[in-house]
Amino acid sequence: MNKIQTYISTFIAVSGICFTSCTNDNNIDWNGVEVTNTELRTILQQKGYTFNAEGKLVQDDKVKSTTSLDLSGTKIANLSGLEVLPNLAEINLSNNEYGPVFDFSALPKNITAIDLSGNKIYDFKGLVDVKMVNDEMSTTVLHPLTKFYLPETAKYNIEDLVPFHAASAATDMQMQNANGTLQAYTTLRDIPDEYFRTYLKSKFASLFTKDGNQIDISKPMALTEQGSGINIDAWYADNENIHSIEGLEYFINNPFYKPFYVQVECMNHCSVAHLMPRDNLKALFILNAETPEGIDLSQSAKLASFGSSNNKYLTELDLSKTLVTNQEATDFDKTVSNVLHVFDCENLKEIKFPEQSKGLVSQLELASLPSLKKMDLSFLRGFQAVILLQLENCTITYPNFQYVYSAAYETLKPLADAQKATILISENEFKQEACKTFLSTYKKNLNDSGYRDYSDYGAFRWTKKI
Repeated sequence: MNKIQTYISTFIAVSGICFTSCTNDNNIDWNGVEVTNTELRTILQQKGYTFNAEGKLVQDDKVKSTTSLDLSGTKIANLSGLEVLPNLAEINLSNNEYGPVFDFSALPKNITAIDLSGNKIYDFKGLVDVKMVNDEMSTTVLHPLTKFYLPETAKYNIEDLVPFHAASAATDMQMQNANGTLQAYTTLRDIPDEYFRTYLKSKFASLFTKDGNQIDISKPMALTEQGSGINIDAWYADNENIHSIEGLEYFINNPFYKPFYVQVECMNHCSVAHLMPRDNLKALFILNAETPEGIDLSQSAKLASFGSSNNKYLTELDLSKTLVTNQEATDFDKTVSNVLHVFDCENLKEIKFPEQSKGLVSQLELASLPSLKKMDLSFLRGFQAVILLQLENCTITYPNFQYVYSAAYETLKPLADAQKATILISENEFKQEACKTFLSTYKKNLNDSGYRDYSDYGAFRWTKKI
């Protein structure tokens, strides 16, 4: 090759490189896009994305070619700003300590694949909108997905995942098992304890598989089973043989069942996972059982009675969205009434009642709550019984007592009719001036009936001292 040919070849090659480079540069938006989410900006910088001098994300080929983003283990709390990656379709959010709620409305609509495994999520807000029409589910999927990987805790969710699964047959939907292995999502669930399973089968046979070992959380109850309460008290024959009530969550967390109640008193101390009852649960008593993953009563609009005991994980009890102390006496349910019972919860610091409460309750029972600092019952106007025992660190404001309720006669009568209500206290409460003043003021309308039944909690016959 002569010198002229060599020069021309070299010139063409160099020109080609320059032309290509210039063309690519022309496709880059160097002005960039602002990423206001500092968490996301830091992560993108660590992953090698380019930011200009003003701190804006340069819209280069790396940004435009990003279709998936691995944010696993980053613990990123704020998911806003993902729109800066215009072609992002898949995101890995595994092992980020999310829970108990994950809100799909925080994600761009173009994300159609998501991995949420390794988290503790129970509630999948913004995923679906479900309406019951003639006892049939009508589901609108708010965030369609082609790939959906779930943590083990998702097994307790019925409200969102069951209708999503039914409406999304083409979705690659998997859920972790107890060992952390992803498996195809199914609506079959285990009830591990043989005796508890036997009890549930005796009440809700239609929900169980043919072999009787699992329930199908997607199945509706038989007509004869609808509205049946779950009631295991101390006198239930096999109570002492029940060592686990795992599976109770599938009933409490199911908003599609007809209104019912749950009253379980465990002889052997038990535990349940995250509870999130909806407005079909009328009463929830889980006695001698722990709730390590918490209780969310924010959507329990029809819950009129609540009870918990021996629950060290109960640190705050928010009844503000319930009917506890917030019904007219004529509306008290004949089966569950209107009751609050909280005993032996050593870490309970606060109880929140409904604002502008009706101030009426059948029974309000609080005992052995050493961490409770304040209890304002001034809103309470009428009751059948109030029990306040071993609240040694609690400053109590006593009721504005006007009415006596009788569960036996379903009546609410003013004090002028000489009705008597019960109030039980221990000596520590009796020493407080506020207590003595209350008892002295309303003595003729109060008694200490049944104090012997609570002697283990220090109840005594205060009527002999005033």
